[in-house]
Parts: sequence; structure tokens; C-alpha cells
Amino acid sequence: MTETYRGSKPLAVVFIILAFLICTFIVFTGSLPESYSYAVGSVAETDIYATRSFIDTYATEYQAVIARNSVTAIFVKSDEISDENVTNVETFFDLTNQVRELRANEEDTTVTTVSSAATLLKSNVSDTLGIDCSKNDLNTFLLMSDSTFSYMRDKAVSMAELIMIEEVTEADLETAIDSQISDFKDSNPSYSSYADAVSNVFKLLLQPNSVFDSEATDEASEIAYQNAMSDAVTVEKGTKIVTSGEVITEHTYQMLVDLELIRNDAFNYVILARTAIYVLLVFVVAIYYLIVTRRNRDIEPKIVISLIVTFLIPVFAALYLSEFSNVISIVLFFTVICATYMSLVDGIIISFANLLVMWPVYDFEIENLVVYALCILVCASVTGNTEKKYSSAKIILLPTLTAILSTLSYDFLSGVTQNEYVTHLLYVSVGVVFSLVFAVGSMPIYELLANPASPVRLIELSQPGSPLLKRLFLEASGTYQHSLMVANLSDSAADAIGADSLLCKVAAYYHDIGKLEAPTFFTENQSDGINPHDSLPVMESVRIITSHPKDGIALAKKYRLPGAIIKVIDEHHGTTYPAYFYRKACDEAKANGMEMPDVENFRYPGHIPSSRESAIIMLADTCEAAIRSKKVTDINECENLIRTLVKSKIEQDQLINSGLSFDDIEKIILAFRQVYSGAMHERIQYPE
Repeated sequence: MTETYRGSKPLAVVFIILAFLICTFIVFTGSLPESYSYAVGSVAETDIYATRSFIDTYATEYQAVIARNSVTAIFVKSDEISDENVTNVETFFDLTNQVRELRANEEDTTVTTVSSAATLLKSNVSDTLGIDCSKNDLNTFLLMSDSTFSYMRDKAVSMAELIMIEEVTEADLETAIDSQISDFKDSNPSYSSYADAVSNVFKLLLQPNSVFDSEATDEASEIAYQNAMSDAVTVEKGTKIVTSGEVITEHTYQMLVDLELIRNDAFNYVILARTAIYVLLVFVVAIYYLIVTRRNRDIEPKIVISLIVTFLIPVFAALYLSEFSNVISIVLFFTVICATYMSLVDGIIISFANLLVMWPVYDFEIENLVVYALCILVCASVTGNTEKKYSSAKIILLPTLTAILSTLSYDFLSGVTQNEYVTHLLYVSVGVVFSLVFAVGSMPIYELLANPASPVRLIELSQPGSPLLKRLFLEASGTYQHSLMVANLSDSAADAIGADSLLCKVAAYYHDIGKLEAPTFFTENQSDGINPHDSLPVMESVRIITSHPKDGIALAKKYRLPGAIIKVIDEHHGTTYPAYFYRKACDEAKANGMEMPDVENFRYPGHIPSSRESAIIMLADTCEAAIRSKKVTDINECENLIRTLVKSKIEQDQLINSGLSFDDIEKIILAFRQVYSGAMHERIQYPE
């Protein structure tokens, strides 16, 4: 029987993988938008709206190209050109000075007149500097006195240097020259008659020192392009991108491609991969939570299968419900079942994973997530609360009220239209009520198929009026009293180490029900000093004693006890042996001169504890039986006996698969001591 439990983890892995594949397929199918076979130039047959917010790559690229082309050309100052301009001015005056010196030399007859000198100078300037100066301007420089010429030369070079200090474009050059000439006239009024000639020469000689920097311009253009691409044009979900009867342009076609709305005969592996990664992430988080919280607990295969099927039902339903509205869901169906048969926290965490798995089917609608997350919290709190009486009305009413209020609040803050108020409220209410009623109505089916050790089921089994406990009380009252004490010990120990105290307590009630098959063969049920074992062979007594776990399993299955309790019944004696009868057999063999009996023939046919809860009940059962048998009344003696018994179980390797640490064992011993200290306290002597 327990091999079923030992193989439950591999089986659970198989079903989890299967659930992942099914969820991936459902979400992939449900999240695929409607596709169209349009091309550029086609006429749209219907309005098309954005199924999600997306980046308009066409418009973004268009704006980026405009930004790149709008960058102003970058010019930089050229020191080389600036120096060349100043050098040309100096060269001009050097050429002029050469002609002036020729005129001063009376032996040279080629420049006897100003006109011939000007002609020669014009030719020299043209050949050397490539400019065509007017003879009037040249005459001005030729007719100056030597001192004036020297002064004007220095001033002209200085003005050229000042003009070339700053970056000068072609558009700025004439203004810069005029500004310097004007300043010269103002500061040198006696030489102002020569300023115009200098100005004319500057305008012929000087070139803009600002040159186009293609590398910097290209870099600026690329930066402008990248900035525009980063500031992408976003189209919000629900925006109409195509109007019925409109011709599909290149822009609208690209938007349809961006939204993956253009029909493609090839299978869309990209969307499938995205879906698989998303679903896998949710599954991994949920499974990690279960591993951390239930690493020392086995989950029955029937419960695993039932919960996986229940997990898939809301996801599958989302395929069809999402066609009506993005706010209608039956996720609370899973919440009720999970919180009822696992725990409150499990119900919240795994239900939220269930909600996230089907969220893409609802186009990642925020209202869906907010409303149902609040409903899950309330629903799990109601159904997973084992301290209060189960109430179907409360399960239905409180989550429904939460759904209504959260929907109204969200829509009010979102500023939706009046029509959306009504439709959202209607769809949410219908989804919540239906899922809750469906869950409550399905619980008997789950009890029948999975028979889980749920808190509700355990509380039901703990009632004194349950059939087996009533039989135990009437037919084996000593075992019943023994089981109550074992339950108290187990409950206290489980609380001390963080195990499932409710399961421990209820399983302890039923751990010895196999004794109902032969109650008088167990000392706690014997009266008047009559012991039927006195008239039986030792091996027959051993067979009866060691059969009670097997008989208990058969009885538990007959009464449909949860598998977790059946496992405790099987494991509560482990593979130990009844020492009393073994010693008795040894004594008989020794007296008759026979070979000592093999201890293996005396062992219980069960298995060693495979969970903390099962190990706790084994220890509690052993300690309670020994302390009752020895009639220990001193608490210190009681603790010493408990430690001896626990040590014996450790030495017999009965706890190696239980998951208990030495720290846990110490806490269990102290918990047992605390229970017995209350049971062994002294009472005052009442008068007769």
C-alpha cells in the first residue's frame, strides 16, 4: 500500500508536466489574435482595433528618419584656413611694397607712372593670390607715404587676425569685415580714406574659415535617429487602426504585422515560445512554493490528479469566457477546492498562479487581475479556515460581495462609461457566483473520487459520533482512551516542530482501529485479569498482535478514510517487533533446549514512517503504551523513559525516512513531557 505513496512524487511530476503542456497549448490558442489575409492595397472589410498596446514601428521609423534629416550641418573652425587668410593679407602688402620700391628706384622705367605701377601690381597680385583688384584700390596703396603704408599694413594684418579668431561662415564673412573696418574708421579717423580700399581687398582675399564636418554631422544625425527610435510611437490597446472600407496602406499593413494580425500559414513558433516561457515561469514559482512548504509531506496521487484537473478547468473555460468579456472568470472554482483540501495559504498562492496562467487569454486585462486577486484572498480565507464551521452560504456570499465592490471601485477609479459599469459588474458577478456554486456542488464528487485528508474532512472524522470512533469507544474502550492520549501527545509534538497537527491528532484517533478485529487480545481492553494469550501459542499471539495494522488498513479502506490516515495506520509500528512475546518465545526455547527464535518472524509487516506526522504518532504510541504499562507517576522518570524509547526507535532505524531532525526529536520529547506533566499533577484529597 505505501509503495503507492512512495511513488507519488514521480507520478506528480508526470501530471505537472502534462498540466504545463496543456496550459501552454490553451493559453497559446486563447491568446492568438484574429488574423487577416490583407496586403498593401487591400480594402478592409471590417474595423480593426489594436488588441494590445504596441510600438508603431512604421511611424517610429518615419519620425526617426525625419529627425536624422533635420539635423543642421555641423561646421567647425579651420585654423589652417585662418592662418592662410592672414598670410594672404601679408603677401598682398608684400607685393604692393615691392612695386612701391620699384617706383622709388629711378633707374626702373617700367613703373614711372602710377598707372603702370598699378598695372604691374595688379598682374602680380592676380598671379600670386588669384584675385582681381581694382586699379583705384591699388593706386590708393601705391600713393601712400611710406609711414602710412607701414601703418596700414600692420592694421590690415591685425584686422585679418581679429576676423579669423572666431569661426566665420560664408554668410558671416562680409559682416565681420564691415565690423572691423567700421571700428578702424572710428578709432583712426585720419586714415578712414584708406579703409574702403582695405575692405575691398579683404573681401577678395579672405575666405570663410568654417568648414563642414561630415563626421560630426553624421554622428549627430545618428544620435538624433537613435533618440527618435528610443522615443517610440506607442499605439494604445483598443485604438482603431483600420476602418471598414479603408485601403490598407503600407503604414497600416505594418501595424497589422506588428500586432501579428496578418495571417501566416507557417506555425507561429515565436508566440508559442513566448507563451511557454510565461507559463513555465508561473509553474516554476508555484512548484517551488509547494516544494518549500510540503517537502516533508507526501501528497496522494488521487489528490494530485484532482487538483491538476481542477486547475485546468478555469484555464480551459477562459478560452470561451474571454470571447464574451475580459472580466469573466471561474478561477474561484479552483480556489474553493484548493483551499478546502490543502490549506488557506495554498489556496491563495496556487489560485493566484492559476489566475496568472490564464491572464494572457484575457489580453492581460488589469481589472481581471485586480478583482479576482481580491476575491481569491477572501474566498481562500473563508474556505481554508479550519477553526470555524464550514458554511456554503458564507463561501458564496462573501467572495461575491468582494467581487461587486472591487469591480465598482476599479471602474470608478478608471472612469469607465456607464455601459461598461453595468457589463463589467454583470459578467464578474455571473462568473463568481457560478464558480462558487459549481465548487460547492462539486465537493461531494471530490470527496468520493480523491478522498483527501482535507481540513474539513479531518474535522468531520474527529467528531466522537463518527462511525469508527463510536465503534472503538463501544467495542475497545481501552484502545479508545489510549488513542485519545496518543492524539494529545501527537498534537502537541506536531505544533512544536511545525508539522500538520490536525492530521496528527485525527490520525492518532484511528491508528489502532485494527484492534477492533480482536479487541480483547490487547491488554488495554482486558478486564477481570483474563488474558486470552495465556492459552495461545506464542506465534499465534504474535500473529494476532502484529496483524492489527493490516486489519486497520482494511477497516480504514472499508470506511473510506483518507490515504494519509491509512498510511499512519500502516507505519505506526514500523518494522519493530512486540518485545514481550519475543522474550517469551526465547524463554520457552531456552527451557525446551531449542534454538533461539528468529526475530524477523516477530516483526510487524508494515513500513517505517515516511513522514514527520507518521513518526510522531509512532513515538507517541510507543511512549503512551510504555508509560501506561509501567504506571509511571514521576515526571522526571517519565521523561527518562521517553528518551529511552525514542533512542530505541532511532537505533532500530525506524526514523530514517521520517524527515525528523535531532532538533525536532528533542522538541517532541519536551512536548511529550509537557503533556504528561499536566496529566500527572497532584490533586487535593477530597473528604469522603
